[in-house]
Amino acid sequence: MPGGTERESGRGAQTEREIYEAAVRLISERGYHGTSQRAIADAVGLQMSSLYHHFPSKQDLLVDIMTRSMRDLISAVEQAVAQARRDGPEQRLRAAIQGHILFHADRRQEAFILDSELRALESVGRELVIKLRDHYEQIFADILQQGMAEGVFRIPDRKIAVFMLMAMCTGVAIWYRPGGRLPLETVADIYTDLFLSGALVSGTSTNVLDESLDVRRSSSKERQGQPLT
Repeated sequence: MPGGTERESGRGAQTEREIYEAAVRLISERGYHGTSQRAIADAVGLQMSSLYHHFPSKQDLLVDIMTRSMRDLISAVEQAVAQARRDGPEQRLRAAIQGHILFHADRRQEAFILDSELRALESVGRELVIKLRDHYEQIFADILQQGMAEGVFRIPDRKIAVFMLMAMCTGVAIWYRPGGRLPLETVADIYTDLFLSGALVSGTSTNVLDESLDVRRSSSKERQGQPLT
């Protein structure tokens, strides 16, 4: 019966989502090696046989989390850069950094796993995630290269600059909490300006940070006693 098949398919997809979400939560809290398949099954209320039906091994589940997160991150940043395609390399870099930071803050647990559990992947999964990571980093490398070619950026080593950007921006997932003194978009502007203060050729900056802070300063005065974010 088609209707029954559709219902079964819908229930299966829902169960898979629940397994995925439980695994993300537990692995981000306990680490990959500290999270058992039994704990994941219990969190979703499943028998082990049902868990194996969706994910035959814990390694399969980790690979799915990391590849799905990496592909979604690539998509988010590529879309942000595409929206700034008519602008210069500085604005495209701003768009890329903001896309990166927004993703890491919005999907904090997945981002944490993505950035901390590469060592737990076996060879096939590791190669796949590294390939996706290299593709992602190339987005930033291409923007920097174009800015260097146009005389906008002054960067002695493009690869080191990309590594610096990744390390700097990824940390937002660890410390940022909603409802703090600064909106996330302003945090992204601050990060971008801090990087560009060392990368831009003198006189080319658009000073987004100063404009952003001026707009929000009056609305945040009453919250001065709160933490930075």
